[in-house]
Amino acid sequence: MHGKLIKWKDDRGFGFILCEHNQQEVFVHISAFPSGSPRPKVGEMLDFEIETTKDGKTRAINIIRADSKTKASPMKLSKTPGKTTKSISIIIALIVVVLIAVSVSQTFSF
Repeated sequence: MHGKLIKWKDDRGFGFILCEHNQQEVFVHISAFPSGSPRPKVGEMLDFEIETTKDGKTRAINIIRADSKTKASPMKLSKTPGKTTKSISIIIALIVVVLIAVSVSQTFSF
């Protein structure tokens, strides 16, 4: 969908988009915008998807700002392994060494 942000309550973190497709107002929450992007401004053109909540209400999600074409996305994982990944790798390596040692000791036991 495509539309214009027509209302925004910055202190509350939500507003409404006027959808060009059907001229209806669609609720939008700040969490639908790309992380770290500037605050929304009334008059801004937006591309978005529509989601229906469990209680039957609709809201805009996955906002793409018309000027930046930056889509909101889930948090991206770092490509460099962190301490947790390194610790897990060490534990797996130790388990493999122990399993090999047990296997060798069983093979050569008298």
